[in-house]
Formats: sequence, C-alpha cells, structure tokens
Amino acid sequence: MGQVGSTGRGTGPHAHKELIDLKTGKRLPLSQARADVGQNIQFRLPGSQEWQYLYSQASPGQFNLNPAAPMTSPKGMRKHPVTGQMAMHMGEDYGLPRGTDLRYLGTGSVEGIANYGNAGNIARLRTGDNRYQLDIFHLDKLPEQAKVGSSEVPAAPQLPGEEVNEERNNKLMEALFGKKESLKDVLMAGALQQAMQQRQTSPLDQLPSLQSQVFTPEQAMALFS
Repeated sequence: MGQVGSTGRGTGPHAHKELIDLKTGKRLPLSQARADVGQNIQFRLPGSQEWQYLYSQASPGQFNLNPAAPMTSPKGMRKHPVTGQMAMHMGEDYGLPRGTDLRYLGTGSVEGIANYGNAGNIARLRTGDNRYQLDIFHLDKLPEQAKVGSSEVPAAPQLPGEEVNEERNNKLMEALFGKKESLKDVLMAGALQQAMQQRQTSPLDQLPSLQSQVFTPEQAMALFS
C-alpha cells in the first residue's frame, strides 16, 4: 500500500489512516474495525526484513495495537499542528518512521492518488467485500497491487497428506489400468461415458473417435451442448 513519508501538510513522518464504512457512509476509527481491516494491515520498518501486523488478536474480541506503531493522534477534535486552530481530525495517526513499507493482506483493489492537496500522496484501498474504504495519507511511495504469481502473493498452503494421497492414487491407477492414469481423469471419463449413454437423442456419431477414457474439452463441450 505504499511507503510512509511526509508529503502534503503533515507534521513529519507518520501513517494517517481514514476508514469509511461504505454501507453506512460513516467514518470509523481504524481502531474500531480491527477484526475486519486492522488485522490485515502489515508494516515493515526501514532496514528490516520482518513484516509486522498493525493489530493482533489477544483473545476473542480483544485486540492489541503493535507497540512499534503507537497511535500519536486519535480521531476527534484537536489543535491542528500546522494551523494552530481547533479542527476535527478525521483519521488516526500511527507513529511509523519514514521509509516504512505498508501492505494489506487480503482481496480488494488499491489505487494511488498523487498530490491530493494537504493529504499529499494517498493509497486508497477498497476491500474485496466492498465493505470498507481505507485511505492512507502523506506517503512517499504510491501503492501497487500485487499480481498473482509475484513474491508478494503468498502461495496457497498445501493440505496435509496431499502429496502422499496423490502418489497413492497414481500407483493404484497404474495397477488397475496398466498405465499411469490420474484418478480425476478416470472419474471424469466414467461420468461422461454415463452421460453419453443417457443422451440417446444426441448426435453422438458426430463426436470425434475416443482414443482413451479421457475426454478432450472439445468432446465434453459437444456432448453437453
């Protein structure tokens, strides 16, 4: 989601976060939406390789703010640090040093808005369920959306025993058919063969000849069209 900086009319490096509930239009303190959004936000301090969570769950319904990212200015009325006038602070400021990398782990879309008045550079996140919009102000580096296959997208964890089951199934198919045949292909072939027998009115003679029990995508589409 970008990198902490001091663009716009900030008072020095910090992460200013504003959260909007898109269903109600209300602005919420991020500290009140920790379960939905806060637990998916991570930061990496300058010179470090470790990603840390902004909020962590201590117990059901109880969340702790990471002490490495103290809240330096909560939402509410305050004396504006630049103008000196009393004004509503619509977001929350987290004391992260300049050069801190920010990311959001979850589905959604993110865009960068450059030079947006007093806010400077903004990262705007819309969560995948269209529930929240999160803006982060005063960034030095605008956000990028991670692409599938990039190192920023964690690989799906392998289910326990997945490799063992696949190897066992392959050996079973080889023993039954005298050749290596995946269990998935055999089951699909059986289902399609049964469907062929039930479709007496279909022009099955127009289907290309079958070389084995495995159907091609074109043969399957012709069968069920």
